[in-house]
Amino acid sequence: MAKPLDASMTQEALLLEKLSRIEENPSGFFAVHMHLSQLRASNKQRHFVNIAVRAFDNLVNSHDAILYLMMNQDLVLICREILVEDIDPYINKVRGMFSEDPLAAGDDEYEDKFSTWYDLATKEDFAAFLSAATELSVKAQVMIEEMHRNRESEEGKSSGDPLTARNLAAINQKLQSTRIADLIRQQGCIRIAPGKAGAMVFREHFIAMTELRERVAPGVNFFTSAWLFQYLTETLDKRVLSVIGRKNFDDLKEPISLNLNIGTVLGRDFANFMRIVGDNADKVVVELQIIDIFADMNTYGYARDLLQDRGYKVLVDGVNPLALQFFDPANLRPDFIKVAWGKEFEEESKDDSRLAMFRETVSHAGKDSIVLSRVDSEKAVKWGLALGISRFQGYFIDKLVQAMTRSKVKPQAKAKVG
Repeated sequence: MAKPLDASMTQEALLLEKLSRIEENPSGFFAVHMHLSQLRASNKQRHFVNIAVRAFDNLVNSHDAILYLMMNQDLVLICREILVEDIDPYINKVRGMFSEDPLAAGDDEYEDKFSTWYDLATKEDFAAFLSAATELSVKAQVMIEEMHRNRESEEGKSSGDPLTARNLAAINQKLQSTRIADLIRQQGCIRIAPGKAGAMVFREHFIAMTELRERVAPGVNFFTSAWLFQYLTETLDKRVLSVIGRKNFDDLKEPISLNLNIGTVLGRDFANFMRIVGDNADKVVVELQIIDIFADMNTYGYARDLLQDRGYKVLVDGVNPLALQFFDPANLRPDFIKVAWGKEFEEESKDDSRLAMFRETVSHAGKDSIVLSRVDSEKAVKWGLALGISRFQGYFIDKLVQAMTRSKVKPQAKAKVG
């Protein structure tokens, strides 16, 4: 039976660890991925999903099988040396629970939309399932971060009425005429090497959302709906591009980065922005969120090629360090990959074998392209340096930059750690 969500180790992470353990000898293993997340909203209520989980109790208790409940409510079954005909009754029982849903009724001779089976003993199926499991893990991390944001809002940071389609229209309209230039903040990403001088890689420009909320909608919590908030950010993208487009890019001494939606990159406002930037495209880094990328890989590929062909740098943001063990973000062919440092990884620095594994995966992804973000301590910097990472961003880095500024020392002249 699937375990309840553990904040320190999600079911997605446990699934990836299981795959790591059996990769050397996957003989006899197969996986079944049941796509309950694609059910109608009325059918994927939590109590229905819990009943589906319990339907596998006898199988899990009497055979070599593990059931994982994903955060998006998909079910993943890993089995070893079990006949397919012994599994079918359990799958069909769950399918029968949702027989009136188009997902369950969509089974035909050529395609089963309800479940996907993988023979993990074959390289092709193992690779395909590993990719699917990694995508589930990335999406779970995004959901966890959203829950953290919502928890902060409940504690008062962004309290208020929920963001709805009704109030979104009014907020969106107000955003189009509200002054935002003074709400654009900067956070530097610097290159650090032990005992050597540092250098600014780029300065990320972003909106101070708490202050923006107070200005345009003080009684509304922006973070109650991820999808409505994303729609809101598309309007913000346009406003930010308008403000940043006033810069004289010929005189720009340090590259800048902008966190944009893929849809924005392919829109008219960004086309206008590119005309303003002109021959200075190498001074602009465009950050794209991993969840946005996975939503439509083909569109991402088109946007990435468009940007890189014109000289812009592409950064993939939102990659979890744990996912680096199983997912090679270099396959997305970006210029930079931003990996979020977390407290839970401090213990990894005490495990030499685990540290060596991280170092290998970072090297394979391209250590010169990795940016360790959310760096809040010197310990985080040392952890990254031990892996070969040299580019860092976060509150601790902000303090370094501020100290250098106060000392009137340029970033490239002094940024030593350790």
